[in-house]
Amino acid sequence: MISYSALFLVALLLNNASRRTLAIVPIPTLYTIAPTACNLVHTLTYEHNYPACIILTDSLTRFRLRLASHHPPIPQKSKDKCSINKLRIEIMDGCDENSNKLWPSHTMNESYNVNISDTEISISSKEVWGTLRALETVLQMVYKDEFGGNMIFKGSVEDAPLFLHRGMLLDTGRNFMPVETLQKMIDIMAMVKMNVFHWHITDDESFPFVSTTYPELSDKGAYHPQKYTYDEEEVSDLLEYARLRGVRIIPEFDTPAHTLSWGKAYPDLLTKCYEDAKPTGLLGSLNPANDSTFKFLKNLFTEATSRFHDKYIHLGGNQINFACWARNPEVVELMKKMKFPGHYTQIGNYYASKVVETVKSIADSKVAITPILYHEVLDYGFQGDGNTVIHVWEGLYWEEYTKTATGKKFNVIVSGDWDLSDFDNGYDWTEYYEQDIREFGGSDEQASLVIGGEAILWGTSVDETNVITLAWPRGAAVAERLWSQDPDTNEEFSQRIGELRCRMLYNNIEAHPVNGPGFCPTKILRT
Repeated sequence: MISYSALFLVALLLNNASRRTLAIVPIPTLYTIAPTACNLVHTLTYEHNYPACIILTDSLTRFRLRLASHHPPIPQKSKDKCSINKLRIEIMDGCDENSNKLWPSHTMNESYNVNISDTEISISSKEVWGTLRALETVLQMVYKDEFGGNMIFKGSVEDAPLFLHRGMLLDTGRNFMPVETLQKMIDIMAMVKMNVFHWHITDDESFPFVSTTYPELSDKGAYHPQKYTYDEEEVSDLLEYARLRGVRIIPEFDTPAHTLSWGKAYPDLLTKCYEDAKPTGLLGSLNPANDSTFKFLKNLFTEATSRFHDKYIHLGGNQINFACWARNPEVVELMKKMKFPGHYTQIGNYYASKVVETVKSIADSKVAITPILYHEVLDYGFQGDGNTVIHVWEGLYWEEYTKTATGKKFNVIVSGDWDLSDFDNGYDWTEYYEQDIREFGGSDEQASLVIGGEAILWGTSVDETNVITLAWPRGAAVAERLWSQDPDTNEEFSQRIGELRCRMLYNNIEAHPVNGPGFCPTKILRT
C-alpha cells in the first residue's frame, strides 16, 4: 500500500516539474532554480556587519526558530551531496540603529537578491527591508528529507514588489481582538510580504483606542474600559512588533459616520437627528456645523499622528447619515451660510475638505501628513489636492471609482473585490487572484497613480475565533497580485497556495483549506 507520505511526494514531484521546484508565494520577479537541493546544516552560521541593526538581529532570531520547525517533504531524486553552512547578508545602505530606530515607510526599498550555492546562501539588498523579504523567500525554499534534515534548492532570485502599498484592513471597532491576534496577523502578513496593517480601530460599536488626550472616549466608548481596549503601552508594543517585521501600521478613525461610540463620552460632537422639527433623541454623524468638532479632531489626530510613526492616516468618509444632517437646524443653517445649492452631499464635501485641512495643519515643517479617504467622497464632489489618497474599498464599481479618482490626479489604494470577510468557500481565492487593480479602463498615466491595494476584514462577523482562518491563506492571493510583476494562472497558483497552507499549519497558523480535499503531512514518514 502506498503511504500518504509517498503520495504527497509524488504530487510534489509533478508540481515541481511544472513550476521548476519553486513554490514561493508571492512568486519572485526573476529566478533560476536548479533541479537539485543541498543539505542545510543545523549549525548554519550567520555572517553580517550590522550588529547595531535591531531589525536584522531580531529577524535572524525568528529565522532560526522557523528554520528548526517542520517543512514539506522534498522529492528524493532532488537531493545532491552539497552542504550549506553559511548565510551571508549584505545591506548596501547599511543598518545602524544606535541613534534612531528605522521605521518602515511608503518609500522603503524592499528589493533583494538571493543566491544559493553549494556552500552558502547569500542575501543582498539596498535596505534592511529587502533583507526581511529575502529571509521569507529562503524559508519557503526549505524542505525536509526522509531523515528530518533541512534541504534547500540551489539557484538565484532577483525580486522587487510591483506595488509599494500592500495591505490588510482589520476592523477591531465592531468585534474587539486581543493584541496577540493582531500580532499573529502581522506575522502572517510579513510571511507573504504584505507591508501595511490598516487598523480600522474604532467604529459605531466601540472605541477601544485609549487616547491620552481624550481618555473618556475609551472609558465610555469601549466595550469595557480596561479589558477591551488598546492602551498606550499596547499600541507602542504593537508598533514595535510590526516595525521589526517591516510592516507599517496606518490607523483609521472613520469619520464623520461610524462615530456613535464617540458620542457616549462626547454627545455634543454628534448631530442631533430631527423629525417634524423636533429632536428624536437619536444621534447621527459628527456635526460639521460645530467648529468645536474640528478642534476636537485636530487634538485627537495630533496625538494619533505622533504615536503611529507613519506619514499616512485614514480618515474614513463613507456611509454618512445624510437624512439626519438634512433635518438638523444647525446643519441647515450651515447650508444657507455656505450658499450650497440644496443637495446635502455638499455638506459631505465640506466635511471631507475641512477634515483634510485639519490634518494637514497638524504637520510641522519636517513631516507632511497624507490623509486617506474612502471613495464615497468623490460622490460628494471632493476635489482635495495631490496629497490626498483615495481608498476604493467596495467591489461594486471599483473600476469606475478608480478611473474617476485617478482622472482627478489622486493617488489610489484599491480593495475592490478583495473582501475576505465575505466568505463563500475555500475556492473563492480564485476571484481575488483574478482581480488586477491596474486594469480599470484608465490610461497608463492613471494606472501609475494606483499605489497599491488592501484586502479587507470587516468586523461585523469576524473576531479572534475566526479571523486567521478567514484571512489565510486566501489573503495570499491578494499578496501575490500586489507583489508579483507577472502572476501565474489560477491552476499554477493553486499548487503554490496549497503548499503555503501546509507551511502555515506547520507554524501554528489555522489556515483554511483552499483546494478541496487534501492533507498536509505533520511528520515525515519513511516508505
